[in-house]
Amino acid sequence: MTETRTDPVLQQCSRHFRAHGYSVLRGVLSPSEAELCAGYALLQSRTEGYYAIEQPLIARGRYADALSEALLLRVLPLMEKVAGESLFPCYSYLRIYQNGAELPAHLDRPSCEISTSLTLGSDGRAPWPLCVKADGQDLALQLAPGDMLAYRGAELPHWRERFEGRHWIQVFLHYVRAEGPYADYRFDGREHIGPFDPARQRRRLPADQPGAAIPPAHPDAGTDG
Repeated sequence: MTETRTDPVLQQCSRHFRAHGYSVLRGVLSPSEAELCAGYALLQSRTEGYYAIEQPLIARGRYADALSEALLLRVLPLMEKVAGESLFPCYSYLRIYQNGAELPAHLDRPSCEISTSLTLGSDGRAPWPLCVKADGQDLALQLAPGDMLAYRGAELPHWRERFEGRHWIQVFLHYVRAEGPYADYRFDGREHIGPFDPARQRRRLPADQPGAAIPPAHPDAGTDG
């Protein structure tokens, strides 16, 4: 999404986000960028243990993957324009959904106060909508590679129906409002943005808030969109 050419579109997305709690942003990544990211994600599958196996979700995921963290920072200025305020980056999560995956309706934890779900690629067999409940309506939103849903993850229920393809690659980029009640969740309790090794590093979240326990590989297994 090139701001010099799409300022009116960006302003419309921002107004929709502030009024309804979500907005679809088309072409955040170009087709070639999305294809490159999807290829990277699939290649990482060849490294044993790189992804955490997520059951019963039927997916594989990686917390704070290096490329995903770079996307987290790249998208930050865009998301600040969409949200209309300063944000802190929290964390990224790279996920490959597999045949039979199904995501129940849920809300996210505080570190996902303002979330994005960015489609990188799929086997191309059929669209797989991301569903959101907003303004009392159940919405099935189609996201092509490079498209992104921005939404208030801790407020809007979201889910996916059963996936019938072979693989669907999504990256989640999470933020909190710099002046909001969850500002202390900046960096998701880490010292800085970047790849995270739980064997050597610790996450320190506010002890009096949900999600404060130091988790295994992924603090949100079975969530996101």
